[in-house]
Amino acid sequence: MSDRVRRWIAMPGWLPLCGALFAVLVLIQMTSLRHHGLTTDEPLHYEYGYRTLNGAPDRTSALNSSTMPFSSVHAMTSINLAVLARTSGLPLDTSWKGQITRGRYATIALSLLLAVYVLKWSYELYGRSGAVLSLSLYVFDPNLLAHGQLVTADLPAALMTTMALYHFWHFLKFGGKRRALFSAATLGLSQLAKYSCVYLYPTFIVTAAIYYRLRPTTEEAKPDQSHSLSWNLRQSFVVVALFAAVSVLTINVGFDFVGTGTPLSGYSFKDPVFKKLQATPFLRNLPLPLPVPYVQGLDLVKFEERMGQAWGNIYMAGQLRVNHHDGTLRGFPGYYFYAALFKVPIATQIIFLVALAGYVLGRQPAARALRREQIFLLVPILLYWIYFNFFFNAQIGIRHVLPVFALATIFCGRFLVGPHSKGRRYTAVILTLWAAISALSYYPHFISYFTEFVPDRKLAYRHLADSNLDWRGNEWYLQAYIRRHPDAIVDPRKPQAGRIVVPVNALVGVNRDPNEYKWLRDHFTPVDHIAYSFLVYDVPEEDLPHSGSDTKQTQELPPYTLFNQPSFTGSN
Repeated sequence: MSDRVRRWIAMPGWLPLCGALFAVLVLIQMTSLRHHGLTTDEPLHYEYGYRTLNGAPDRTSALNSSTMPFSSVHAMTSINLAVLARTSGLPLDTSWKGQITRGRYATIALSLLLAVYVLKWSYELYGRSGAVLSLSLYVFDPNLLAHGQLVTADLPAALMTTMALYHFWHFLKFGGKRRALFSAATLGLSQLAKYSCVYLYPTFIVTAAIYYRLRPTTEEAKPDQSHSLSWNLRQSFVVVALFAAVSVLTINVGFDFVGTGTPLSGYSFKDPVFKKLQATPFLRNLPLPLPVPYVQGLDLVKFEERMGQAWGNIYMAGQLRVNHHDGTLRGFPGYYFYAALFKVPIATQIIFLVALAGYVLGRQPAARALRREQIFLLVPILLYWIYFNFFFNAQIGIRHVLPVFALATIFCGRFLVGPHSKGRRYTAVILTLWAAISALSYYPHFISYFTEFVPDRKLAYRHLADSNLDWRGNEWYLQAYIRRHPDAIVDPRKPQAGRIVVPVNALVGVNRDPNEYKWLRDHFTPVDHIAYSFLVYDVPEEDLPHSGSDTKQTQELPPYTLFNQPSFTGSN
């Protein structure tokens, strides 16, 4: 145990405070799951994890194109909990839904591990006060709370991105074979969490280049740094070779070496980029050192993102862009900036912006020295924001940039770096309490969280929809409402008087014909909501719109049922 860790543990009140925050995180996660059913993508991820655990990671259809072996952790946890329940004589839900629900406890454990990394990284950069601030903001981040309990790839991607960057920072800062191997291993494991983690490779290259470019002149003058250019090139080649070899090995182990060595000519690709590579004479017959399911998934994910085949229409700020699934759909530039404005607590935004201003404007020697270390947080955030805001068409939920939020909470610790006034400390406490109260006011429906920029929560749909607001799973709350209001008309799909209950994504046209509820959107305002997923309207008979342009394209369809609604939110 290092002296730094011993000093960390020995600090008065440190362990009780951190322990309390971890306990609060677990308590929120466990209790908020009570009545929440399965979200849209959870069965897909669990099913693939279960098959991977049993040695069958093949891609059976486009539906599981973006599911990953990391989901086997959920299946393994569910199986072990079932064994424990049987041996203890505890009641056990053996249904498919029950198995998936038990798998959620694995995600909660992973979210705790991510919290540890947030605390540790922030402490090493900003000290005790900054670490407590970062951990507090993590515990009360509604987006991390929402997805830190689901059987999906979003939280694992945030965890592995953070771990990979943290250990890469340690390797470049301190060196050593052990750190190099650990960094390479976490980078390889990240490739089993989510395909978006493939962007860690260019991120590592860019970050390393900037890190060495910012090396102090005093460090450059050290004797052990004054090797020849050829020696440095050889060392770089060895490091790159190590990282590549460990990544390839890890990916193969994760996919059980299925089809490893298959040349490009042995695939049936869909995406034009992969087809072009396949048509290259020199490349087409070279055996690939990667498993077939991994390469197939890369091709399918890229193709579906290009063609818009894995989701429905996209929506932002009251505007709907219809997805024809033919490659013509283009996203809203800056979508995730806009979404973050409404989905990240205002207090957290303030802390981050003040910390960023301090980073840019800091002129003290200590600030300049710290600036170099923080690029492992800021460069990935910048690159992810550029890509997802301007080059990524699957604009279906803030969950796609969850790794950014984990890194941002660490950087927020800079708000309390070094010597700071009591006023700054009190401000941090007030802002953290604001963030906590804001997030907990949505308990247990954290997926539907919106900031105080939307004072009337029933009108959040005017800004964002899809998995930002409703990702299914709230059927229990709908049933409870219907028991209290048996006269409610659920999802009528045509102009009708009475108490009307409409799924929010159907209302705006994300997963339906947008004309279906035009009559309701244009003429009425919701009077209530059910778990933020369903909006309630009181429609008087005399106020019904006359037959005409509002309903020309709308036909009466089968009534709403709780478990067979179409959904196109996708799992990319």
